[in-house]
Amino acid sequence: MSKDFDFTTEYTLDKPFFAECYDQTSLPAKFPKAYLKGILFLVFGVVLLEFELLPNGYVGWFFIVLSVIEAFSVYCKRTWWLWRQTISSSSGSKVVFQVDSDGVSYKNGKNTRNITWSEIDQLQQTDLGLILHMGKQRQYVSKSCLNDEVIEFIVDQHAASKTN
Repeated sequence: MSKDFDFTTEYTLDKPFFAECYDQTSLPAKFPKAYLKGILFLVFGVVLLEFELLPNGYVGWFFIVLSVIEAFSVYCKRTWWLWRQTISSSSGSKVVFQVDSDGVSYKNGKNTRNITWSEIDQLQQTDLGLILHMGKQRQYVSKSCLNDEVIEFIVDQHAASKTN
């Protein structure tokens, strides 16, 4: 690939994009670990009620209701995340995505984010896109707006930045 490679595309931040982004980047919740906080709230509330540790049972019932809300939030995590994204101010806006020999960049309204190849710790390919890992941050790029040449360039540039 030549050093003067330049690719620019545009996509819309809409509900199908957000759903693809969540589905490709989220880690599935494992049963006992994901619901541990809710189980602990439930046990604490039952202990408070059963042993009458406080003069009234309101605090115990509070923790029992809180455990139900916590379990519901784990169960509806995807729906809640999608809803928050679709009502955000960036929903419906256009993103200009650019790939060149320096790295990748995103421009959305007044916000611009430049990521150099050396900043990307790991490049993970999924069925529908690429996940760029930078420390604890992850950035998702859908393959629907990329062609095979760009994907190959991104993989090659990331590999070259790790060998240097």
